[in-house]
Amino acid sequence: MRLAVYARVSSDDQAERGTIENQLEFARKYADLHQLKIVKWYKDDGVTGTIPLEARPAGRELLEDAKNGQIDLLLIYRLDRLGRSARIILNAVHELEGYGVKIRSMTEPFDTGDPSGRFLLTILAGVADLERETILERMWYGANRAARTGKWLGGIVPYGYRVNHEGFLEINEDPLPHSDMSEAGVVRLIFHMLANQGLSCIKVADYLNALGVPTSYTKDDRKVTRGKRKEKTSGIWRPARIRNIIINTTYKGIHQYGKRSNKKREIIEREVPAIVDVETWEKAQQVLKDNRLEALRNAKNRYLLRGLIKCQCCGLTYTGINYPGSKRTLRGYYVCTGKQAYRGPLQGKCPSKNIPQDWIEDLVWNDCLTFIHYPGEALKEIAATMETKQAEKHDLESELAVIRKAIDDKDIERQSILDLFRKNIITFSDLEKQIQKINQEKAFLEERLRDIQSSLQAGQDYAMKTTNAIQLLHELRNKLNDEPSFELKREIVKTLVQSIQIHTIYEEHTKRPRASVTIKYSFSKDVIHTDTDSSIPPEGSERET
Repeated sequence: MRLAVYARVSSDDQAERGTIENQLEFARKYADLHQLKIVKWYKDDGVTGTIPLEARPAGRELLEDAKNGQIDLLLIYRLDRLGRSARIILNAVHELEGYGVKIRSMTEPFDTGDPSGRFLLTILAGVADLERETILERMWYGANRAARTGKWLGGIVPYGYRVNHEGFLEINEDPLPHSDMSEAGVVRLIFHMLANQGLSCIKVADYLNALGVPTSYTKDDRKVTRGKRKEKTSGIWRPARIRNIIINTTYKGIHQYGKRSNKKREIIEREVPAIVDVETWEKAQQVLKDNRLEALRNAKNRYLLRGLIKCQCCGLTYTGINYPGSKRTLRGYYVCTGKQAYRGPLQGKCPSKNIPQDWIEDLVWNDCLTFIHYPGEALKEIAATMETKQAEKHDLESELAVIRKAIDDKDIERQSILDLFRKNIITFSDLEKQIQKINQEKAFLEERLRDIQSSLQAGQDYAMKTTNAIQLLHELRNKLNDEPSFELKREIVKTLVQSIQIHTIYEEHTKRPRASVTIKYSFSKDVIHTDTDSSIPPEGSERET
């Protein structure tokens, strides 16, 4: 009888401890005891049992040899060496038996050489699957409980933090090697350069590299996996790394546990020490957004209203495109991005109309000039808007007080549930369900709280803009003494224009659609224009518009 042995461990850590060697040594003694001769060994070192046998290196070789009739009996240490789920185990056994290979466990009372052994194998496979799922569920509940208390449960610690001896995140103020700054100081510098100085991620990365500030990988001497090898990184700051720091909510004091998991699971928000305040974090997000809109490095043409025009057919943004006109001369148009590919809610190309660049840019710019030179009516409208916002502020503040009290009540309710559990009145399962329900309700209230706070902050910002409206007018007038540059015009338009909406109108008696343009200004009521005085798209552009 041609005898083979299959051994497997599921992690590099187990492999380093020699666990697989224990399986092989047990197999040698088992073969000597039963006077069996082993002709081949199959070893999957550091391979998970959650993938099929054919997806493992040694498992693939085993199946190939079994197919060629080179094996009669396969020894395994335990059934879970073949797989970690009932489906994977039974599929592996079924395929091996199809090639005439019998399977025997050296530590469990079954052998597929007889019907009772095959029946017992099915039961053991189901028990192994149940045991694994039960362990995973307990681990998941335990991890969630620890996460709610704020403990760090593994993974790369964010730059600027460290894990203390109790397992909680704390701000790392220790000086970096060969530098006077700490990790937390570097994070504060990054946010300051974006939020307060308006620099781009590229310039911030260049500055840190020029200072010689070590990255996280360089400081910890970590390596990255490339193929099958682990190599050191180049140790430089990249713009993408700067952006990841900027958008990470951990730095404003909120960490989301479970966000990166591929499985469907509860995302737990918990408070951690904040390196920057919320206002600085929010300002950095806005600068990041503005920088993205203002990126002109790869732009061949300049569009004054870039990022401001929205299509009311599909909700996507208009972008600038040049089309050839008469005598093949290029002419600029704003075109909905939903027309360029099958994207957006329409699940097809958007039927919206193209808008001539010169026409709509002249409309908006002339409206801005009118406000700058004749602001009287606009200022009256601002004053009326301020009265409305004051009334809204009173209602929002009343709702804010109610929500804060409701959040405090949730904490009291949580403590009551814990007291019931301590007195053995409710089970652990009931405790987990009730705590999860309370957390969900509290998260909803906190989300509404943040929305109200954002609305109140927006009202304060509007009030500040109104207070400074006269000063703004003087500044804009002074800038317009000379012929304004494109950059200045863009700055003025961004200051005065909130959004531009394009409504495409189809009428039965006309072949071509019309466009109705609604412009929302910061200084006036909505202004509506139609394209009756604009020229139609040239030949060569999309004919349906």
